[in-house]
Amino acid sequence: MRLWPSTAFPLRAVTACAVGAYLSVPFAHADGPTPPMSGGYTNVIAIPVSDPAVVSIAGALFKPSGEGPFPAVIYMSGCAGLGPRGERALQKTVIAHLLAKGVATLIVDPFTPRNEVAGVCTTVNPTTFHELARRGGSDVWAAVNVLKAMADIDPNRIFLQGYSWGAVSSLFAVDTKNPVKHHTKIAGVIAYYPRCYEGVDPSVPTLVMIGDQDDWTPVRACQAVAGKPNLEVVVYPNQTHGFVLPGEDGYFLGHHMVYDEKATRDAEQRADGFMAAHMK
Repeated sequence: MRLWPSTAFPLRAVTACAVGAYLSVPFAHADGPTPPMSGGYTNVIAIPVSDPAVVSIAGALFKPSGEGPFPAVIYMSGCAGLGPRGERALQKTVIAHLLAKGVATLIVDPFTPRNEVAGVCTTVNPTTFHELARRGGSDVWAAVNVLKAMADIDPNRIFLQGYSWGAVSSLFAVDTKNPVKHHTKIAGVIAYYPRCYEGVDPSVPTLVMIGDQDDWTPVRACQAVAGKPNLEVVVYPNQTHGFVLPGEDGYFLGHHMVYDEKATRDAEQRADGFMAAHMK
């Protein structure tokens, strides 16, 4: 099993559609120009970043009805961004699920504003990995800063939920070796099939869920660090990369991906339980 396939690294984005067309919920506006965003979203806000190449990345914020302050999830997609249909179907489901539980969701698009229309699937490799992962971690904290400035978001109950490359970015954001100091502590990280890079060491409670047949982000790398504090690794037997992506049953960039409803429902329940346990 190759850790670095010739076509590069993680999966196409695991996110969803023009959810604004399906869900009528309030959203916030940020100052400054509105950056472009994939996925068909119309409720786009700017997320200012510290990056000489771009002023801000894009986000779409969905809040439950009623008054806050609400817990919130920052949703980081896989390496192909917000476009593919399977990911859009998943993201619509995730947003609706979290809204029903009274949780706000900020969908982040770090790629389109940087003119990386196809994402970074074919540009992540051993040479670029750390640079792009650090960028992803910084993007996560930029999104945290936007949320914590909102009076109706609880800054002590902000979670990260990432898929493949988005999970790597989330892990980098909370790694104990991250030198950046922040006033807001992330409540927890839910990481679907990340690459558990060497030395990964989350500073906050982290739940990793991955299939034992994943041929893109090998399970053995996560099993090797499973004993670390703050890190729980759940391995799903007979599951591939992208097992939560509706409709997947084939190959992407040479990697096998098959949707499994039973494993998806179990992962959703585990994520719910994890968030409930760390909202206190």
